[in-house]
Amino acid sequence: MKKQKNEEAVRLVKVILESGFASRRNCEKAIMSGRIRVNNEVILDPAYRVKESDSVSIDRKLIERQRKRYMALYKPLGVVSTTKYLPGRRIITEFFKGIKERLFYAGRLDSESRGIMIITNDGEFANIITHPSYEILKVYDVTVNGKIDSEKLYEASKGITIKNITYSPFKFKILSKGRVQSKIRLTINEGKNREIRKIFDYLGYKVIDLERISVGCVSKYDETSGTLEAGHIRDLTKKEIEFFFKQKDKKLKDIENIFANVSEYDDNIIDDDYAEDNTYSDISNKTEQDEKKEKKHDKSKWAKAKPKKKRLVTKRENTYKAKTNKSKTLKSANKKNNFNSFENKEYKKNDSKKRSFNKERTDKSFNKKQINKKNTNKKRI
Repeated sequence: MKKQKNEEAVRLVKVILESGFASRRNCEKAIMSGRIRVNNEVILDPAYRVKESDSVSIDRKLIERQRKRYMALYKPLGVVSTTKYLPGRRIITEFFKGIKERLFYAGRLDSESRGIMIITNDGEFANIITHPSYEILKVYDVTVNGKIDSEKLYEASKGITIKNITYSPFKFKILSKGRVQSKIRLTINEGKNREIRKIFDYLGYKVIDLERISVGCVSKYDETSGTLEAGHIRDLTKKEIEFFFKQKDKKLKDIENIFANVSEYDDNIIDDDYAEDNTYSDISNKTEQDEKKEKKHDKSKWAKAKPKKKRLVTKRENTYKAKTNKSKTLKSANKKNNFNSFENKEYKKNDSKKRSFNKERTDKSFNKKQINKKNTNKKRI
């Protein structure tokens, strides 16, 4: 069956995954086993494109297509950023229990931190927020113990490496500075694991409180709904949603402009070289002899510069090499064995000589003892 070509079409796996039927792998298995139908036709391709008007069924039961949801949650302290059940712990899913759609977060926060989190069921939208190439700014209010050293923080803001992990530059503003504690506002375009805490720990400060104020244009201070309190959730406005999708369009346009500028720049360079270099401008005035000399000179250069081609090795040569290597190893082993056998023979000879000498000594001493006994017996008699 031919795939449908439409910009608004979505892959079949994604539709089933968003319905909350199963994991991605199990959804693919269900499609390939023939359990999924699109417009009462069995589809076996997980990458098949489905329109919004198409009807999708699992085991002949229609799926209710989920609408895209874009929401902002103010995560309170002590809540874990996960959708999995953790016994004895509070998790994010408790704040959107009444929502039918299968939601997930875009950019996590530690359980010790609080602030704005984007909740959605659109993977493309989540990728725009989390991927550092889109440079979505996140603003944090950080409270630190002690009096902050602005010079140290300025040096760290240029970019810093801690335990072989590089952290990109960031902007900061010191809101308050005191002996007991200081408050700083940071703006960062990436969100590595416990990034802010590690930076301040490296500088010699302990983070007392960390609050994420905004993600892009989404802030806890909203003109229409007011301040978003801890544990509350709200839908994003059209302007806020469009802001994030515009960032993707800007990135694509920037890439196109870069390639266009590079091609123009290269053309200008070539024209300048031809105009400035006399060798190209005086080509018509050269004689045939000069051209031949130049060709010879170029050939000699290339001959020196070119590496030698490796000769192809035949099977016979490979077998011959293998045999010679085996024979060499055998010879070396035999030499070692012969040397060891020679040493053993000499050792045996020396050992036998020693034994014979010791026997002679013992025999002589025994004879002397017997003679002495006879002499003593004669004297007694």
